[in-house]
Amino acid sequence: MRPSTLTLATVFLVFLASAATAAGDDLRRLHGVVADESGGVLPGVTVVAASEDGRIVATGVTDQVGRYAFRALPDGAIRLTFQLEGFSAISVDVAVAGDVDTAVPTQRLRLAPKSETVMVRGTAPVDVPPPSPRIVIPPAPPPPVVKPVAEHDKDSVCGPAKPGVTTESFGTIRSRRAASGHGLYASGDELVIDGGKTTGLEVGQNLVARRSFHASGEPGMTGEHTAGLVQIVSADQSAAVAVVIYACDELMPGDWLGPFEPEPVRAPERAGIPAYDRAARILLTDADQLIGAPRRLMVIDRGRDNGIHVGQRLTLFRERRPGGRGPAVIGDAVVVAVRLDSATIRVQHASDVIAVGDSAAPQRP
Repeated sequence: MRPSTLTLATVFLVFLASAATAAGDDLRRLHGVVADESGGVLPGVTVVAASEDGRIVATGVTDQVGRYAFRALPDGAIRLTFQLEGFSAISVDVAVAGDVDTAVPTQRLRLAPKSETVMVRGTAPVDVPPPSPRIVIPPAPPPPVVKPVAEHDKDSVCGPAKPGVTTESFGTIRSRRAASGHGLYASGDELVIDGGKTTGLEVGQNLVARRSFHASGEPGMTGEHTAGLVQIVSADQSAAVAVVIYACDELMPGDWLGPFEPEPVRAPERAGIPAYDRAARILLTDADQLIGAPRRLMVIDRGRDNGIHVGQRLTLFRERRPGGRGPAVIGDAVVVAVRLDSATIRVQHASDVIAVGDSAAPQRP
């Protein structure tokens, strides 16, 4: 009896997971544990890795047993900063060189100091002058007014993309406007932006926060990941304040601001016949992802210059081994965003794992 398609897919998934683990073990690794003063491990600690020039090169969060790990960091001095609400932040410098597995000594966070006010009441002597007038603390300023953002397809904004020939940046996220809070930002947070009117920022302008990443499965390939949408609420010549409209995942310091170019919400085109002779190649997956699955976003190497357009359906396939008949269909997808020579697609369904190097054939009506 021939093995079922489900059995073959299961075997292929186990093989792919093993291969991915083996490949990852070959990369240099920087890792360690974060604990409190008593030695108890701390989950949920934000760990930020920055180069000597202050550029953020990686971020992570400790797991349930306080562990963190980074792979493929650039050679040289790296400063690790550890942040958790309720604790004082600390930093440590480590050196990364060659393919060395570096274990960082356990970092211990101390509880942040608390201040208390004690008021003592008593009867003042007759010759004591009356107390000074009570200091009135003014109320906090009202939150900034944010203009409504038109309804749009968030996948056309939040997905990965192939970098353009030039990178248009209006500024960089420096920090949260308020001193409190951890290093990751959510809807409604007010952010300080390094950049102002001289870099093209204007009040009411919507911008996406992006960062670059090394694409998995494609040596030397770099992708752009969009972390969220912000709106400028105040700006002077060299600095600005923005409010987070929404976060795609993790907005963080060092993300740079680019143009907001959304697509309207629209239904995918009707299914058609795949044009295998015009197939594109899957170029990269999103940051920290190795394979595609339903609702995952991936990038293909064809765009407007090859007639690819938003809403277009694609048949995902790979060539059969010698002796097979025709292509092996592994799923389908729809185009959600298009650039000149690339496009972002959303996997609709999959009958097998989808990886970099597989093909995507546009469907003819």
